[in-house]
Amino acid sequence: MNAVWESTQSTLESLASFAQQNELLSRHTTMRVGGPAKFWAEPQSEAELEATLRAVKSAGAPLKVLGAGSNLVANDAGFEGVVLHLGNRFSWQRVHDNLLVCGGAALLPKLTHFALKNNLGNFEWACGIPGTVGGSLWGNAGARGFNGREWESRDAAADFHSLVAYDREGARHELQRGDVEFAYRRSSIGELIVTEATFALKPLSDEEAARHREAVKELLQKRRDSQPVSAASAGCIWKNPKAPDCRGAGELIERLGLKSRRVGGAQVSAVHGNFIVNDGSARANDILQLMSEIESEVLRQSGIQLEREVRFLD
Repeated sequence: MNAVWESTQSTLESLASFAQQNELLSRHTTMRVGGPAKFWAEPQSEAELEATLRAVKSAGAPLKVLGAGSNLVANDAGFEGVVLHLGNRFSWQRVHDNLLVCGGAALLPKLTHFALKNNLGNFEWACGIPGTVGGSLWGNAGARGFNGREWESRDAAADFHSLVAYDREGARHELQRGDVEFAYRRSSIGELIVTEATFALKPLSDEEAARHREAVKELLQKRRDSQPVSAASAGCIWKNPKAPDCRGAGELIERLGLKSRRVGGAQVSAVHGNFIVNDGSARANDILQLMSEIESEVLRQSGIQLEREVRFLD
């Protein structure tokens, strides 16, 4: 064991109540691949988070942050560093007037239903996204939503109000809407770790809330009909290209005859071309090779360079 790991192990021993060694990442990712993290830290409070970040900084160890494990492929060899995952005590939520306030580890589908239970709308877009609030703000996640009159594309930035986050040195920051820049599937949050977020939502009458709940049922059914929701996957692999006559990455892949292409245990979903699914035997290398093959073939046939939405932990 080198000096960094001796220092890291010694430092993290004081955090033993929420830190452990050699935790398989496949247990924490929706794609169900990934080897062991050298150290796995799961703080349950801001004080524990601060202690973890200061310990990692002091040891000089590599650090990665993992949310719900969606939109992510973890390396077969694992990660030779510290993987930080906010514990379930960061998954709280409450309402104050039209403000939805929640912990950084709160799951998006639960927040959709919690908001509607409190007669608040505009969060319907999140009903089927298997991610956390922190991750959704970091990558400005988005999907089809409902505004009370019609379907619309909506994202995490649309109703974002403010957040609390920690930097890698363990310092706490409070950011307002104007402090954060958003674009398609990205933000300026960078390496900050979101522990709390507030969204300014639309107040609804009882009748309107009932209509929005019906819309959520319809959105979820459409998702079940058009996406491999029961399969092990990371969600959408590529961003939708901005190209003429292209209605999305999935439609493009299907049109080019690439659906169901396979490498090892990884296969382009027969349901939706922008998903790669794990049949239970896939390794991360299978997924990476399949992605590269699809990208090369799309570029060869259409001249379009697909841009990856999925992230890698290695």
